[in-house]
Amino acid sequence: MNKKALKITTIFVITLISIQLGISQDVHYTQMYNTPLYINPALTGNHQCDFRAGVNFRQQAASFTVPFETYTAWGDGRLYPGFLGRRSWIGLGGNLYYDNAGDGELKKIQGMGFFSFSQGFNSDNSLYASLGIGLGVTNRSIDMTKLIFDNQWDPIKLEFNSALSSGEQLTANSVFYLDMNWGLLVHHLVTEKFQYEIGASMSHFNRPQESFFGEPNKVGIKYIAHGDVQWLLSKNILFMPAVYFIYQENVSESMVGGNFAFGTKGVKLLAGLWTRVGRDVIPIIGLEYNYFGLQFSYDINVSSQHAASNYRGGFEFSLVKKFCYSTRTSTKREPCKFLEF
Repeated sequence: MNKKALKITTIFVITLISIQLGISQDVHYTQMYNTPLYINPALTGNHQCDFRAGVNFRQQAASFTVPFETYTAWGDGRLYPGFLGRRSWIGLGGNLYYDNAGDGELKKIQGMGFFSFSQGFNSDNSLYASLGIGLGVTNRSIDMTKLIFDNQWDPIKLEFNSALSSGEQLTANSVFYLDMNWGLLVHHLVTEKFQYEIGASMSHFNRPQESFFGEPNKVGIKYIAHGDVQWLLSKNILFMPAVYFIYQENVSESMVGGNFAFGTKGVKLLAGLWTRVGRDVIPIIGLEYNYFGLQFSYDINVSSQHAASNYRGGFEFSLVKKFCYSTRTSTKREPCKFLEF
């Protein structure tokens, strides 16, 4: 087999693997704390300001084939209806998601709305729990004309010929379905220098049907468990370790790491180190100014695939803006307490 044919064959195999993984499992993020609604609907409205909004971009698998690219835009805030009283509040948010995977442009486009309800358990509501739900519509599509298959191998010319029939019988190249998520969260500001959060969520718990071939293929439920700590080491240093565990379709992923923030309330520098256990080592840098947060990370692939990836993993970027219109101190107006730094 000549080099051209070998290259095309390699792309063909990787493409098929990518399609299978893309349909059965969700794309993962590295800066998961910067995609809160995607991780857990109970995180909706779970922040110290009135409103926040963010955008995220991730690129991965660039060393194998056409890069996989993922974009997210989201926003959320809190409301304080009078009938709930001072120890309860609700969060509202929305998330737009776009993912384009590989040569066949296997795309996922999703719009989802989120609602959360939070209940405080002590006098200043520094301890509270939240229940969140997400409801949205997802579209999956693929361009089969950009893929090659084994039936298109020309044994005479010893090369692939896209003019030959692929033999694949798709009933549709675009499908829509309703998607539902839910999650739980516990938040506790223990002291002015220490707080923690623990949560869990289930995505696709309604098990929607997703298939281009008309066969029964339900999206696997994705389970996420997560926990994080904010620990004020000094007036100018904040330590933020966290752990995430994800399980979907018999595949698990664990992320452990932490970030340090250095600075004052107006300007902060951020640096951190994370690992996707057994797969990636991930340095992170960032800057926060006037409630604008900008972060960059890069996954250095150290798994058994590093010979093929050349240690190249995925680049990720996030921009988050918080909008704080007032300094609320009364529990009648501001029922949730956060560590201030």
